[in-house]
Amino acid sequence: MSEYKTEAPDKTPDGRPCIRTFDIFDTLIARRCVQAVDIFCQIEAKSGIKDFASIRRQAEQNVMHAPHDLNTIYTEIARLMGTTPRALDPVKRMEIDIEHDNIIPILENIAQVRHGDLLLSDMYLNKEQILSLLDKAGYQRKTGLIVSNSGKKDGYIWPEISSKIKIEQHLGDNSHSDIEMPRRFNIPAVHTKISEPSPIEDIFIKIGAPQLGQLCRELRLRTWNANQDLRTVQLIQANLNFPLFLLASIALARAAEKLNKRSILFSSRDCEMWLPLFTEISRRLGLTFDSIYFYTSRLTKINPSHDYLEYGRHLITQDALVVDICGTGWSISHFLKKLDLHNVPVLMLHKLPAAAAYEATAETAQSCTFYSIVNQDRTDFSNTLLEMCNYSDHTMVTDVILSKENVIPVLSKETRSAHELDCINCQKDVFNLGISLLKDHYNICDILSLDMNSIVQLCEFLYSELSKQKVLRNIYGKSHTSEENEIRKMILTA
Repeated sequence: MSEYKTEAPDKTPDGRPCIRTFDIFDTLIARRCVQAVDIFCQIEAKSGIKDFASIRRQAEQNVMHAPHDLNTIYTEIARLMGTTPRALDPVKRMEIDIEHDNIIPILENIAQVRHGDLLLSDMYLNKEQILSLLDKAGYQRKTGLIVSNSGKKDGYIWPEISSKIKIEQHLGDNSHSDIEMPRRFNIPAVHTKISEPSPIEDIFIKIGAPQLGQLCRELRLRTWNANQDLRTVQLIQANLNFPLFLLASIALARAAEKLNKRSILFSSRDCEMWLPLFTEISRRLGLTFDSIYFYTSRLTKINPSHDYLEYGRHLITQDALVVDICGTGWSISHFLKKLDLHNVPVLMLHKLPAAAAYEATAETAQSCTFYSIVNQDRTDFSNTLLEMCNYSDHTMVTDVILSKENVIPVLSKETRSAHELDCINCQKDVFNLGISLLKDHYNICDILSLDMNSIVQLCEFLYSELSKQKVLRNIYGKSHTSEENEIRKMILTA
């Protein structure tokens, strides 16, 4: 995945090894809670010690101008609180544990580290503690580590190191310690801001949904690929598509509850990723649904076989809500008409207006009641890009075969390129990682408690931003257009 070399570095003519140096915190690893001070707030909440966060910050300020470590800080905390350092040993251990619980890798920067490079940190934690955090983040490079209180900030570390090694480049996040100071000693330095919340993540944090912002940030930092297309689809998933469908899942669950529908039929192929996310969100909301992957396509609905009609009769009961991410509803309406069903609820993230070409063939049947999460009249939404973000790695369903109680999907031949399939699988990996992180680390109570109007507004904002990602057409456009033309030809001439 990485374009960077990981072999041992070269040497200069005088025998000094040529290496890269790296800051650690907010360069190679980050905290899930974003800011270090949030660690102190978590300690306060978990320990029940009133005003601990402010006392912890003050204690560090009091000792930072002299040699110090975590023990020194906690001795000062004890003095400020009027207790003994030993009495605070459980809290000190709690701080280390919470640091471990919060640590996440910054893969894009870790990919630049070679075996034999050097890590530098101005930090109150000791080497053993920092190495344990790197280990928790999955860091596996064999590198040196120098820890000081202010070696980078005050600048004395740079000539000391340069006397023994040649620093090719230093990478760090602090504009003074990691950029200005090494450059004073003619050391090339590169500023990284990757750990800072992106504009989308920052919006979530500022509107009172910090957990969603932190989740999107972690998803972004935990993924990386040197291939530009693969990295592009990763970022779109992390900051746009995944949070969009997380929010849409809340809207869908509430709609299904209001309609009193318990069988949720997620239409293939676009809803493949949505189904497991919806299952997790509905569980968080305390709602129970039977979520089913519905093998379907425009082709199967317009020209259904005997088995496909039986499949539809079995699935689409009075308890069913049919779900898709977008569409006109034309093909599902005619399929339901063939089944002699009426008023079947069909919910889409984006219900599209009727398509003239389809309507000229046969008007949309009056067999459905359509619902749309986002405003159907918005003109800045691109349903094509939305579909591209939610491609499945399986091909179009052309039929099903019923064998006793088993349903066997019949799929079309794969025509997409290997690169397109790589991008699709990359998208799925990021989306599935988001579900995993959600299950393990985020309660998202701030999002689950939002009113429906706020949920819809956020969905529309993310969908609008996603609709600007025209680069997706460069990746998927050719095959998308080819398949769309072929499907339309088959349907309109059926």
